[in-house]
Amino acid sequence: MKKALQINLTAVFDAACRPSVSALEPLIAMSNGDIRYYRNQVGQVCLQQFDGLMGYINLLDFELSKGIVVPLRVEQADIHIFYLLGAHGAVQIKDLQQDLSYSVSSSRGCYIYLTTGDYELHVPAGRYTIVNFYFRGSIFRNGNERPFRFLHHLVDAYRSRDTKSCCSIDFRAGPITIARIRHLVSNLKKGDLGNDHFIYEQLNQLIKLSNTKVHQEYEQLSESVICAQHAHDLIVIFVTDHGQDFKLSDVADQLQKNPGYLNEVHKKSFGQSLVEFKMKQVEALAIRKLLTGLSSKETAFECGFNSESAFCKFFKRRTGMTPTDYKDISIHYLSHS
Repeated sequence: MKKALQINLTAVFDAACRPSVSALEPLIAMSNGDIRYYRNQVGQVCLQQFDGLMGYINLLDFELSKGIVVPLRVEQADIHIFYLLGAHGAVQIKDLQQDLSYSVSSSRGCYIYLTTGDYELHVPAGRYTIVNFYFRGSIFRNGNERPFRFLHHLVDAYRSRDTKSCCSIDFRAGPITIARIRHLVSNLKKGDLGNDHFIYEQLNQLIKLSNTKVHQEYEQLSESVICAQHAHDLIVIFVTDHGQDFKLSDVADQLQKNPGYLNEVHKKSFGQSLVEFKMKQVEALAIRKLLTGLSSKETAFECGFNSESAFCKFFKRRTGMTPTDYKDISIHYLSHS
């Protein structure tokens, strides 16, 4: 995708420098991205970037003793997502054409339609992580934007090539959002044909998550329903990233909730205990891996088991078949269907 947002850090920090022992460590590490470090007497910044066909990703980590203003230049109108993570305070994105400011507060996110022109990023003193994705507004097509009411005016502005920027309502960006972002940026690959599809799918998941957050916050769902959904979503993400190699107490720790309470509300909302839901997700992951052609040993590793025998016992207990038998039967069925 064309690099449409120019972040002029050299206007504040001069040229990028080599990382030192004391270099700022990013809150979220990006795999296979371009990384640059900037430092002066005010503080330091780490910028990570990745250019994909369907979207562009910026991760900015700031550690500042006083506030700074970073010039921004938008070369092409696009819809942007901004998140502010792990900070107390707010950053401002100022539209110099309209003399408008858009605020992104701590642990929150919003969507902004930015038009061609000059902007400023106002960052106060402190430790901040700003996550920015921008993507082709054309991903919204054939009416697929209808469920996302809070984005309708941004999509309309993009389609009509409106010359005025605009912003969505904001929403919470908590543990689920961070886990989704981390999963996306830690699995990026250059030169991989499947990578752009992966980015598209993950952006789609983030947009859906934003919609859920807006629904939860502004339509006053019960706290127990929200907790159940958060636990459900985290288990899906953890299984995708780690297979079975995590504890349900890790989920409770992320959400800062009692494990027993989470289990109770999840069972009430989804009809399954957390353990059963986790095992079902691991089983589904194992089946997907086996059907891609991986061996039992390779699948065991991919699913977080410490041995092939432990995986085979788990799989037979869940399906009634060994992994090899399951794969053979599935291949036979597919070849004759």
